[in-house]
Amino acid sequence: MSQWPRLLPRTLFGRALLTLICTFGLFAVVTFGAIAAYALHPIAQRSAADLASIMVLAARTLPQIPPTQRREYCERLDREYQIRLLESPPSGDDTQFFFPYLHHFKQALTTRLGAPVDIISSLSDDERWFWVALPSAEHNLWAGFPRSRLGTRPIEGLSIIIGVAALLIFATTVILAGRITRPLQQLSRAAEQVAHGFSPHELPETGPTELANLARQFNHASRQIRELLANRTLLLTGISHDLRTPLTRLRLAIEMLPASIAPTLISRMERDIEEMNGLITQAVEFGKHLGAGETELIDLNNLIDDLVAGRDRIIWQRGPLCFYRLNALALRRILGNLLENALRYSANPVEIYVDCKAQQPLIFVLDRGAGIPESHREAVLQPYYRLEASRNRQTGGSGLGLAVAHQLALANQMKLRLGLRRGGGTIATVRLPLNNGIHS
Repeated sequence: MSQWPRLLPRTLFGRALLTLICTFGLFAVVTFGAIAAYALHPIAQRSAADLASIMVLAARTLPQIPPTQRREYCERLDREYQIRLLESPPSGDDTQFFFPYLHHFKQALTTRLGAPVDIISSLSDDERWFWVALPSAEHNLWAGFPRSRLGTRPIEGLSIIIGVAALLIFATTVILAGRITRPLQQLSRAAEQVAHGFSPHELPETGPTELANLARQFNHASRQIRELLANRTLLLTGISHDLRTPLTRLRLAIEMLPASIAPTLISRMERDIEEMNGLITQAVEFGKHLGAGETELIDLNNLIDDLVAGRDRIIWQRGPLCFYRLNALALRRILGNLLENALRYSANPVEIYVDCKAQQPLIFVLDRGAGIPESHREAVLQPYYRLEASRNRQTGGSGLGLAVAHQLALANQMKLRLGLRRGGGTIATVRLPLNNGIHS
């Protein structure tokens, strides 16, 4: 029982199709059984009994007819009733075929003759004939009838029924499942846009009551999320403004201090003010809508050249031209945060290189730091999460660098992955979005 759900199709269309196949299939089986039991079976029995009576009567009548009229009698019997009488047995074959009527015909002959009979078949003029030996006054006669006498084609009829049933089931599934899956697909795409930081258009609140209510609730939740994000940005902007005002006054006060104050003390105070200002800037930056921006066709090598210029301990070797269409500002901020994080946690050189051969180019940032345990790789992408427990800025950042990079990657259809580098350290991989970029 536990494996039964695994056997079900994963899509709504597949499950609806399976349900209709089972339902209509069961209905078809029951209907066919009822028709066969209460209509086809009695008709076949009656037809077989009539045919058996005619053949037995014909075989018993033939010896009573004058020899000069027997030929005319057989020709009339063949022409009007499609029954032939032979004095010698026909050459039969062992061909197997599906013809349920023979069972009823054999039973009818056995009942009429009072003894079991054998039926043989033969081909005459490319037509299948069935023969049975019947006793007469003079000697046994072979009576036969062609397959076409009945005019039934069960295989063709069954094929048409199955074909029409399959077509109706598929068409019904497309119509019914489509009416349900289309609104759900719209809802799924809209939810994905919300997860990536976009503000999708409101969904139409039409259709069945359940789907209309679902669309109405999603639209309401989407509006609340937009209002929440706007209020958060406004709140952080207000706090930033309020905090920077006293920081500015402190900076002015420090500049006005007399020269007798120790230079080291003034330098430390200025450094603390700059650090506080940087923390405020990062918090406001994260609170803003980090969505997708305008895309442009750029050479990834030029972007990385500009990014690593003036930075120490970075190993970068420019490769062949690699033009790609993307949000250059977002990629610059992502790579900048990754490089800053790698340089902070590794005393060794940091490597960066581009793999432009794949359909979606990859950019790698590698360091030789302590590495990020697998259990923490998802958590470090969340705001203010740090592997280093203290809040000392000398041993770690604010916990926002990777979070900003992760959110920017999501908003621009990029994929950011963190892994363990062979030999120790961390490897950060940025997979660019799938588009019509030009590689060379």
